[in-house]
Amino acid sequence: MDKKVQSIKWLYLTVFLLPVLAMAQEKETKKEKETKIDEVVLVGYTKVSKKDVTNSVASVKADAIKDMPSTNAAEAIQGRMAGVQVSLSEGSPGADVDIVIRGGNSITGSNAPLYIVDGVQMDNALSILSPKEIESIEVLKDASSTNIYGARGANGVVLITTKGGRKRAKTSINYNGFLGVRKIQNTIDVLDPYQYVLYQYEVYNKGGVQTDIDAFKARYGTYEELSKYKDVKKRDWQDEVFGREAFNFTHNLAITGGSDNSSFSLSLNNVQEDGIMIGSGFKRNMANFKYDYDLSKKVSMSLNARYSRQTIFGAGTSSTGSQGTNRLRNAVRYQPFEGGSNVNVDDFDPLFANETNLVNPVLLANNEIKENGRNDLLLNGTLEYKISKDFTFRSVIGYLQRDEFINQFSGTVTSVARQNNDQPVVFLSKAQTRRITNTNTLNYKKTFGNHKLDLLVGQEIVKTDGESTAMTIKWFPKSITAEEAFANIQSASPPAGLVQDAPRAGRNPDRLASFFGRANYIFKNKYILTASMRADGSSVFGPGNRWGYFPAASAAWKITEENFLKDSQTISELKLRLGYGLSGNNRIGSFLYDTFFITSSDYGYAFGTNVTPGATTGNILANKNVTWEKATSKNIGLDFGLFKGRVYGAIDLYQTDTKDLLLLAQIPKDRGYEYQYQNSGSTTNKGIEFSIGTAIINKDNFTWKMDANISSNKNTIKSLGNSASPSAFSYLYPSGWQNSLNDFLVQVGKPVGTFWGYVTAGRYEVSDFDYNPTTQVYTLKAGIPSSASAANGAKAIQPGDLKLADLNGDGIIDNKDMTDLGNAQPKFYGGFSQTFRYRNWDMSMMFNFSVGNKVYNANKIEYSTQYLYRDNNMLAEVADRWRWFDDAGQKVNDPTALAALNANTTGWTPPAGAYFLHSYAIEDGSFLRLNNVTIGYSLGKDFTKQLGLSNFRLYFTMNNVFTITGYSGYDPEANTRRNPLTPGVDYAAYPRSRFILSGVDITF
Repeated sequence: MDKKVQSIKWLYLTVFLLPVLAMAQEKETKKEKETKIDEVVLVGYTKVSKKDVTNSVASVKADAIKDMPSTNAAEAIQGRMAGVQVSLSEGSPGADVDIVIRGGNSITGSNAPLYIVDGVQMDNALSILSPKEIESIEVLKDASSTNIYGARGANGVVLITTKGGRKRAKTSINYNGFLGVRKIQNTIDVLDPYQYVLYQYEVYNKGGVQTDIDAFKARYGTYEELSKYKDVKKRDWQDEVFGREAFNFTHNLAITGGSDNSSFSLSLNNVQEDGIMIGSGFKRNMANFKYDYDLSKKVSMSLNARYSRQTIFGAGTSSTGSQGTNRLRNAVRYQPFEGGSNVNVDDFDPLFANETNLVNPVLLANNEIKENGRNDLLLNGTLEYKISKDFTFRSVIGYLQRDEFINQFSGTVTSVARQNNDQPVVFLSKAQTRRITNTNTLNYKKTFGNHKLDLLVGQEIVKTDGESTAMTIKWFPKSITAEEAFANIQSASPPAGLVQDAPRAGRNPDRLASFFGRANYIFKNKYILTASMRADGSSVFGPGNRWGYFPAASAAWKITEENFLKDSQTISELKLRLGYGLSGNNRIGSFLYDTFFITSSDYGYAFGTNVTPGATTGNILANKNVTWEKATSKNIGLDFGLFKGRVYGAIDLYQTDTKDLLLLAQIPKDRGYEYQYQNSGSTTNKGIEFSIGTAIINKDNFTWKMDANISSNKNTIKSLGNSASPSAFSYLYPSGWQNSLNDFLVQVGKPVGTFWGYVTAGRYEVSDFDYNPTTQVYTLKAGIPSSASAANGAKAIQPGDLKLADLNGDGIIDNKDMTDLGNAQPKFYGGFSQTFRYRNWDMSMMFNFSVGNKVYNANKIEYSTQYLYRDNNMLAEVADRWRWFDDAGQKVNDPTALAALNANTTGWTPPAGAYFLHSYAIEDGSFLRLNNVTIGYSLGKDFTKQLGLSNFRLYFTMNNVFTITGYSGYDPEANTRRNPLTPGVDYAAYPRSRFILSGVDITF
């Protein structure tokens, strides 16, 4: 408790008191009068002065991220907003970015927020935006603000406004470009060559089987010859696969200007980025054009056209599939030296691959070719008609088209090819999504003395269509290249009597019709009341269940407008906010209320000499009664400003209760199905958010600003439905990295993402056994529970084996001893930034942190378990394992000698059973990361003017500078399972890299 108190005091001093004390000693200047509270933010189809906002809204403006070079807009906002968790799933080029607002509300559905870009709905919008073109990002966090967007607003709404031109402004050209290089930050320590062969000697010789003993000598030599491996050059496969210097070239060009009645902007972005892994990389080209024109004093219009084309290269290291798709394993477990088999280590040895389940990682990386492409087109137009002084009509029409493709080639050394007659296999998929949106609003604004009224009514339609196809093509000639295979799929020739798998196709139409309204009333500029209502009709639900209704209300009291604070020299803003609202979620596939059939050769049947593809309904039972998931949010907040706005911030307390969860529920299999979407169960999220910013020093020649935020969220499952079955209270769920491993618990009263496994209790010592000197057999003493069935593949327990805790005390260690091992939720998280400017120099630092979250290090389980295969390398800590052989290579059986041999070892013998979760793999994922440091220098205005420039800035940046953490894996933020039920699993994640770059920002 004392350490926690000290930590809280330190945080309080650092974030609040020290900046305030520094400011108190500074004399007031004209710049001090500038405040942050006069900002305008976008809230639900209209802009509102931040002083009049009644909801919980987080905002990031262009000034905050303009000096932070990044290819990913999500990275630029990481750690900047209270209650908004932004994390990269892994370090691969174009890796998915997770954005979760106030914890996850859904269990099996998506927790991603709704994105609105320039008034048009998009999915994962930050991936197609350059940070340089963003004008502002507003995040609506509570239902009193998100409900105006109704459908999909339950997980928060991210409103993004891109930059445009300015009227009556001369044409300006800005170029911002940088060159950088990425390097792997850390690696997983493994056994060196000598440690490796000593371990293999033990594995081969422990059982005393002569054929195994002879096999070891043939592969590695006699025990007396093993000392030569001390001088064998180690091959660091992780360095060979991930160790290259990966260059990045990024160019941003923006042209803006305007006349008396129009403005325009054109922005172009080009990114060419290598990945640190062989064969991986990322390319992107984007163009965005915006044009605003006043047709008359009453009518104005704007047009926006955006196109993005990006491709991710490389198969990466991980997949949401099982252990068989783990490519990282080969770089960690492949033998750490030349030789060791009858084939050169740089050639493919099929016998060695079958014996070890490993392939040379360099050969594998060059044999798996993958191109994952995505093209996005966004067109939208806005017409605004000022009917009168008080009435404004606005119409927005948008068209969004996304084309995606995957071309993947699996060469002869891959497991996919080896399972298909050692012939290459190609996977091709294409998908297109088209969305048309139309939003029409009528806005009425009027001031009557002390009364200010703002009314909005609107109507919106969203029409989404799409098709997808996928095919797996086998039996290509062994000599074919990836390029030849992609271009000539007809060259694949099935053997007689066999056919190619039938292509898979799907359609996913979605229709949404909405009506909404909002009223905002302000009295005496002190008291604000906002009420809104939205009705959504969604086609994903069956007839009779399509409409959802989402009301909300919020209020604010500007306390500083009261007489007792109006003339305060210390408190410049104090506003109390209250909010309550209901929002909805319809994120399930289309037609789940009806039964459809799918075809595949997996369900085929023999007809003559051929296999005819069959049809099946799949494993999800239709449900005609499924309807909207609803989230009710309550929020109380306090905005404050001190010292004429030089200290500003907010504190919010909230509770979000989600009911009628769109749950993919497990059902009895007697009807031929495993799952069914149901409105079943509820969750709650409770939390507190605190943000603060200060202009610590604001002199003409020197400024020092700081922004910080910290948040805490507690998620709890309240119900899993009203079914009388046991699963109504709890059920187990697999993360999927190992087949049939139920390593997550879904239970009422616990948070989503609870790890489920055994408690590690060290190892069995000699004292735990009775020893028979005649038979030389160790037998567990009576009363000592055996971990044999759980950890050792039912083999008899021996000294040095892994011991698990017998939690229920029944003398048997089985699944009844599995327990809650923690969860991935942090106790609190946040970020803080420091910005300095001294004359022409500028410097910024951006930190983010997380405290109290657990990480499930599945790599640690796999790389310290023997299981089925020999000749696999292990984690370096396995060198400290229990020893059975002395320094002369002789097996020790005598209890006294065996205990003495292991007096200085602490590890256990790698388990011989299947992979399973125990607390050894659950690690503290707390971290403090310096995400970004940027140092810039701008040429003086007099000098730039002589050059015909308005700005010239050089900068140097380092991203992912350092991470302070106790986590033993690549990165404590890794999350490779991509499922709300299984967060915090680090399995085969692509390593995170450090990015060092320099660039120039020039404005003509």
